[in-house]
Amino acid sequence: MKLKEEQLGDVFQCLINRLSDEKKGKYSRKKCAELLGKLSMKWNEKQLNDAFNSSKDMFNKDISWEYREALETITVKLPGKQFDNALNYFISRFNCEKKGIYNTYDDKYAGLLYRIAQRLDEKQMNIALNHFMDKLNDKNEHPNTRIKCIRILEIISNKCNEQQLNEAFNSSMDIFIDKNDNAYVRGGCKKLLETIAMNLNGKHFDDAFQYFTNGLKDSNWGVRSSCAKSLVTLSKKLNDKQLDIIVQCLIDGFQNINGYDNYAFSWLFNLFQNKDRYDGHIFRDLLEGIAMKLNETQIDSVFTYLINGLKDNSERNRKLYTKSIGYQLDGVFECLNGLKDENKYIRELCEKSLETISIKLNDKQLDRVCNAFIHGLKDRDCELCEKSLGIIATKASEKQLEEVVNALMSGSKDKYYFIRILCIKSLGVILEKLNEKQLENAIYTLIDGFKDEDKY
Repeated sequence: MKLKEEQLGDVFQCLINRLSDEKKGKYSRKKCAELLGKLSMKWNEKQLNDAFNSSKDMFNKDISWEYREALETITVKLPGKQFDNALNYFISRFNCEKKGIYNTYDDKYAGLLYRIAQRLDEKQMNIALNHFMDKLNDKNEHPNTRIKCIRILEIISNKCNEQQLNEAFNSSMDIFIDKNDNAYVRGGCKKLLETIAMNLNGKHFDDAFQYFTNGLKDSNWGVRSSCAKSLVTLSKKLNDKQLDIIVQCLIDGFQNINGYDNYAFSWLFNLFQNKDRYDGHIFRDLLEGIAMKLNETQIDSVFTYLINGLKDNSERNRKLYTKSIGYQLDGVFECLNGLKDENKYIRELCEKSLETISIKLNDKQLDRVCNAFIHGLKDRDCELCEKSLGIIATKASEKQLEEVVNALMSGSKDKYYFIRILCIKSLGVILEKLNEKQLENAIYTLIDGFKDEDKY
């Protein structure tokens, strides 16, 4: 049955009255808010405005999802001027005292706008885009307000047309290259530029690449770090010339020249100790991110500096170079040597690196890796070797698998309890790869172990 306009008006007024009546129970008021949202397509302009005002008043007092969803649904139904006023209201209510970039969970109004932004039609998109760009470009606005607007712009950029993307890109670029602007806002614009650049080709993409590359020399650590991460993201679309430029940046970074301040690559190790952040990880992460895109010549150029870095007088530097080498196939033998290093941390890095690149090794290289880990089962880092051996064995050839199985079977009878346990765990990982004879031997070994109460 379809309600007449007068009846619909009565229903609306009843819902509004019950929603604002504090004598009513919370459950009843939430249900009224829910119905106001669900029936929002039936309200006229004045009713929508009244429903919006009542819903926002309730949302101010109570962040229950019923009020949030009602307010969200009603807002996207508002006509132009009312929608414009609603955006102004929500932005004015941002919680700017909370630190951080997005604060989705700490700021209920930012969270509300993030969700509303994903439901906008074309006309609302234009209104929202102008609002958020105006706030972003206004240096008098609180930095957290500007940053939250950036986050919303990221969300709606997927729905923007090329002209809108161009405008957002140019404004963001102006802020990003302005070293007098707030560093956190600049970092946020970097993320927005990255998002837009992946949706644009030609000059805009090239401009973004150039500015991110220049950003590696920025005076602010956060900007340098975020630019490196953006270059990794853009690497999927980089051409050979652009990759050559990045390789040169990496080499300069390793040598602390041409404006790339690497500060002894100490950031990675301070990270593990929760100390101050430096630049070491920036070039390492950039290398790891683009390694799969580099051609043989480019890899050789970088690898030369990594190998030389292993001879550095600083132990902390050697650790970082070892980590980077783990992502270069040609570094496999240096990692093998690293398994014997006196420093436990370097041994761990080499072990992890070999495990990571094992899927690319040829038979001869994989043979050496397997032998190194098999030998390691009898050494001080048997736990590290056991774990990696179990993973690498799943990629081994028939001959290599035979050697691995024999080593693990032997280890399962070792005089030390923890070595026996580790080897048995590794056997469990590779059971599916064993042939009938190997499986039979493994079962007999386990049965014998159960009979020996001193061992198990």
